[in-house]
Amino acid sequence: MSQNWLRHFEIRLYDNDGGGISLSDFKVTFDIQKMPNTAFAGSVGNFKIYNLSSFTVNSIMGEEYSHIEVIAGYDGMPQKADATEDEAEVAANNSNYSIIFSGDIRFCITGKDNPTDSWIQLQCIDGWKGHLNAVVSTTIAAGWQWKDVFNVAMRTYESYGITVGQVPEMPDTVFPRGKTIHSNTPKVLNQVAKACNADWWYENNQVMIRPNGTYLSEAVELNSNNGLIGYPQQTMGGGINVRCLINPNIRMGGLVRINQGSIYRTALSNDEIGNGPGRISTINADGDYIVGSIDYRGDTRGQNWYMDLMCIAKGSADLMNNSTINRVGPLIG
Repeated sequence: MSQNWLRHFEIRLYDNDGGGISLSDFKVTFDIQKMPNTAFAGSVGNFKIYNLSSFTVNSIMGEEYSHIEVIAGYDGMPQKADATEDEAEVAANNSNYSIIFSGDIRFCITGKDNPTDSWIQLQCIDGWKGHLNAVVSTTIAAGWQWKDVFNVAMRTYESYGITVGQVPEMPDTVFPRGKTIHSNTPKVLNQVAKACNADWWYENNQVMIRPNGTYLSEAVELNSNNGLIGYPQQTMGGGINVRCLINPNIRMGGLVRINQGSIYRTALSNDEIGNGPGRISTINADGDYIVGSIDYRGDTRGQNWYMDLMCIAKGSADLMNNSTINRVGPLIG
């Protein structure tokens, strides 16, 4: 079991040929927002990197680098110098870090906090180039299914490095007439998601689709011993807002499990009493909630190192297990 011990952070910039630089040794502050239900179904990240050399700043401002990758988490308990083989293996298993953001660099800004501390801020979006430029223009023969439409759409993303993430089994309806498509790819994915009664979004350069009533991964338990900060706040509709230390195991569309006794029951304002859609729902009976959005805040040399989660009650939602995830299979011609 991993332990939240010793922060781990890496930030890497890549050029169009795959070469790049690591800026992990510098002070970095960041905020990342992940939310599927927006006009642009991707993650947005702002990264402020301090006291780089003028050469590196000029290279970034000159658009030498086009892509960013950010890894965060924990290295785990430090390994003793005289550790046995078993102790070394345990220490290695304590690490817990992975990619929390991967996207395209959109804008760069430079500035100073004071006469000695300069910075460059990178404003980035996940999957932006593909979202903006990919177009589906084809005719699918009679007998098509929604998985065929999805496969055609994903082929247009290949040149932008966007791949298939976790997606469900598509409806098996067979349509007797051919289908002509000439549209930008996100609109086609909107149609696919609607057919699946689902949300979709980009995450770390992958397309994710989560049907309503399902979740993507097993529950991550949160309590005051492993990163829960303060008391979760109940919201209208049986959801909760949660703040916890950054944990790369918590994902959009996945579950968190929280002891019901730690949830702060909310009260309505005077305006909400009159205008609210109904009574506040009771909190979820089993303590499991689906993560609907994530906001990260971090400072590699400061106190900020947390994520704010907006969660909805799991209810009767089912896990998208290996029998349903990626049932569309490999992209086919």
